[in-house]
Amino acid sequence: MSFATLLVYVENDGDLNGRVRLATGLADRFQSHMLGLAAWMPRPPFVVEGVVVDPEPTENEIREMKAVLEKRGERFKAAAEAGRRQVEWRSALEFPTEFVARQSRSADLIVIGRDRLPYDPYRFTDAGALILRAGRPVLMVPPGVQSLAAKRVVIAWKDAREARRAVQDALPFLHLANEVIILEACEAGSEQDAQQGIKDVASYLARHRIAVVAERVRPVDGTASNTLLRLVEEQSVDLIVAGGYGHSRLGEWVFGGMTQELLAKSPVCCLFSH
Repeated sequence: MSFATLLVYVENDGDLNGRVRLATGLADRFQSHMLGLAAWMPRPPFVVEGVVVDPEPTENEIREMKAVLEKRGERFKAAAEAGRRQVEWRSALEFPTEFVARQSRSADLIVIGRDRLPYDPYRFTDAGALILRAGRPVLMVPPGVQSLAAKRVVIAWKDAREARRAVQDALPFLHLANEVIILEACEAGSEQDAQQGIKDVASYLARHRIAVVAERVRPVDGTASNTLLRLVEEQSVDLIVAGGYGHSRLGEWVFGGMTQELLAKSPVCCLFSH
């Protein structure tokens, strides 16, 4: 199994960061086609009590926005075409999250960065919304990370549809790993059921010729994400595989949850599936 096409989102400002370098490295390893995307939605006029405070963009401003996106495409191609990989660029004057979600029909894996703060839906993607809507695995790359060896991978296991989907979507990475750790952070009294569950996952992976598997059941340390991130640090993990939004996104936003906390705090790349 492999990723035939990698989709990489490129913001329309700042330097082409490590995410593009990371994606080109993955494209070389998987012999993937690379699809670069950027989008920028013109802001509608802002009216307060009948007074136009911020008018709609002029034709000249629209041309400038298109020129910025075209320039980003040129820089992306220059960076990505250094090897023999196939590279394609697409851009649009649309909401970035909507554009990427729709274009995900062309890709096996979506590569994005951590959400920009303050968040601007006219210029930046919403990672959580993409996980829910893309129908493809989403690889979140934290700031400063420029490569992904995926030599030591942890599966954040929970016996739910999203985690099962994530394990299957991550198989190309798992085949390359030197060590795969299956971790379930469970409440007191449920250790036996958790152990049986991760044994089944290990057997599933073994039938996919992924034999280097360690099984871990740990008590929840405050939150499941705290337990997971502690293991990431202890074991020098460089990739987390997790189901995205096993609970509703609103519920995670209000009460906290694994997906929201990993998107905000993880020091290593995370592959999410929903």
